[in-house]
Amino acid sequence: MARREIRPRDRFEYGVVKLIQTLVCALPLGCARATGAGLGSLAWALGIRREVVLGHLERVFGREKDEEERRRIARESYRNFGRMVFEYARFPRLTPGLVERLLTLSGAEHLDRAIEGGRGAIIVAGHFGNWELFATLATMGYPMTFLVGEQHNILVDGLMNALRARFGVEIAPLTENLRPIFRALRANRVVAMLSDQDAGRRGLFVDFLGLPASTPYGAARFALATGAVLLPGAVVALGGGRHEIVISPAIEPPPEGLPAEERARRLTQAYTSVFEESILRHPEQYFWMHRRWKTRPTAS
Repeated sequence: MARREIRPRDRFEYGVVKLIQTLVCALPLGCARATGAGLGSLAWALGIRREVVLGHLERVFGREKDEEERRRIARESYRNFGRMVFEYARFPRLTPGLVERLLTLSGAEHLDRAIEGGRGAIIVAGHFGNWELFATLATMGYPMTFLVGEQHNILVDGLMNALRARFGVEIAPLTENLRPIFRALRANRVVAMLSDQDAGRRGLFVDFLGLPASTPYGAARFALATGAVLLPGAVVALGGGRHEIVISPAIEPPPEGLPAEERARRLTQAYTSVFEESILRHPEQYFWMHRRWKTRPTAS
C-alpha cells in the first residue's frame, strides 16, 4: 500500500492535537475528566449531531422513556464521550499502579479459558464506555492485538496508535490485508476489535435494539476460520475515573451444517445481543452520535 502524502494541513492538525494531549496530561485526573465532560456539554449545546442522537433515542426508547429522560441520556452521552477522550489522551499518565487502582476485570476466567485453548481469543466490543481501555489488558499479562481503523491524518493516526502501544499492544490496521489478524490468532494472542458501526451494503443485517442494522461481521469470520474463541466485551464507567472491564462468556459456535453466511450471521447476532444488554443498562455510556441505522435493508 502506497504511503499517504503528509499535507501542511495534516501537520497543523497534528500540532493542535499534540498540544491538547500534552495539556490534558498536565491536568490531574479529576480535572481532566471534568474538562472533557464540559466540552461534551458544549458540543451538545452547539447542537453537534444532536438531532441524530435524539432521533436514535426516540426510536429505541420512545415507548418507555419520556422526552425529558431521553434528553438527559443524550446530554450525559456527550459528557461521557468527552471524559473518554480526555482519559484516552492521558494514557501516558496511566501507570501500572493506576491501572490496578482504577480498573477491575470481570470475567477473566473466560479470557483465561480461551487462551488455554491455544487458538487465540477475539474480544468484540462496541463504542461504549471507554473502549480504549481494553489496551490495559496488556498490563495484566494478556498479549493484545488491536484491529483499528486508520485516520485520514496519518500523523494523528500514529499518535493514537502510540498511545495504545505504550501498554504493549500490537497494532493491526484495518485494511484488506488480514494476515496480521490470522497471525496473531495463530500465536494465541487476544485480538480486540469494535463491531457496532454501520457497515453499509458489505455488512450483515442483524437486530440491534429492535431495528435491523447493517453490522460488520469480521469477528465472526475470524472465529469461524480459525477456531478462536469469540468473547463479547465492554468497559463500564463506574464514576470517579474508575472502570470495569467486563468479559462475557464465549459465544457458542453455530452448527457446522449451516451455510457459512448463516453461521456468521448467527454469531454476529449473538454478540450484538450482548452489546444490547450493556446499552440498555447504561444508555448514557453509548456513542449515539454515529448514524447506526443509516443503511436500510433492501426490499425483497
